[in-house]
Amino acid sequence: TPAQLRFAPSAGFTLRADFAGGGLSSDLGPLLLRGVDQQIGLTARLTSAVEDRRHPGYVKHAMRDVFTQRIFQIASGYEDGNDCQTLRHDPMFRLGAGRRPFDADDALASGATISRFEHAATRSDVYRASRALVEQYIAGFATPPKALVYDLDHSEDQVHGQQLLAFYNHHYRSTCYLPLFIFDGLSGALVTAVLRPGKRPTGAENAMILGRVLKLIRQRFPDTHILIRGDGHFSNPELMRLIDERPHTDFLFGLAGNAVLNRLAEPSLQQARALFAQRQAFGERAPIRLFDEFDYAAGSWHKSFRVVLKAEVMALGDNPRFVVTSMRLPEAQTIYADLYCARGQAENFIKQVKCDLASDRTS
Repeated sequence: TPAQLRFAPSAGFTLRADFAGGGLSSDLGPLLLRGVDQQIGLTARLTSAVEDRRHPGYVKHAMRDVFTQRIFQIASGYEDGNDCQTLRHDPMFRLGAGRRPFDADDALASGATISRFEHAATRSDVYRASRALVEQYIAGFATPPKALVYDLDHSEDQVHGQQLLAFYNHHYRSTCYLPLFIFDGLSGALVTAVLRPGKRPTGAENAMILGRVLKLIRQRFPDTHILIRGDGHFSNPELMRLIDERPHTDFLFGLAGNAVLNRLAEPSLQQARALFAQRQAFGERAPIRLFDEFDYAAGSWHKSFRVVLKAEVMALGDNPRFVVTSMRLPEAQTIYADLYCARGQAENFIKQVKCDLASDRTS
């Protein structure tokens, strides 16, 4: 016989699924989200991070109820605050927030309340909310892991009005914000996200944000080995020093080429060109990739680090690539092909957050 679908009780009601009609809703998601939230405590953690400055005599909707309503609606595909005007009466969203489903006096918050809630957040509230996301991520581990990998990346958040601190970014050729995302590179879990101006970040800014994240993680996992990965605009001296001076912590960053690095790469490129010419003589045009490594120190670095070279020659010409790391092991090809290239998965993680949770809806 089919198993009865069971859900967590809400507002004094026992919930079951059948197809008899009655009050209808097209969304089952809020009940599933409520069950997950009761297990992980996300809305409770975010509520404790944001100060409620409203006058108690005028408060009809508790802060946690507003958080729950807004988060559940976004996760269900209703990212527009105006959607609250209709969904505040939806029985499934009411049950998801612990409200009675058909009581006219127990509706959820209106769009105006949601708008005031979002605009009332201060800089300190936003900081504590970002910190709460890190704490939520840490709470997901039952025991300290042996190793963790974190992927750092910025992503375009295009704007279309006069939003504060939105700047024109020539790389993206748009007026945008440039938020920083930090993901667990092994599980894909979001560690935290920081909304920031549309200009390129400085090394000091990156180090400040990562330093605070690592401090929280180290309080729980003091002996876990941590690898920090990022593309070329993270290979700045402040961030490299921060990571290098911490125990059980390594970095692996992309590195832009320059005259010195190109000179060091030339012997491997010459060998790759010769092998590619031999391959072309037999009618094959597949690229040749060789890997090498050497120690290198830019003038702004506090010490030299291991630089791994991918010397690639293909039909379109030379394509050398460099990465810099504080790790002495493993071999060069593994560092680049297996560890660094896997960092590209962060782009898919960002796409999920943007497409599934509308994180770039900053209007």
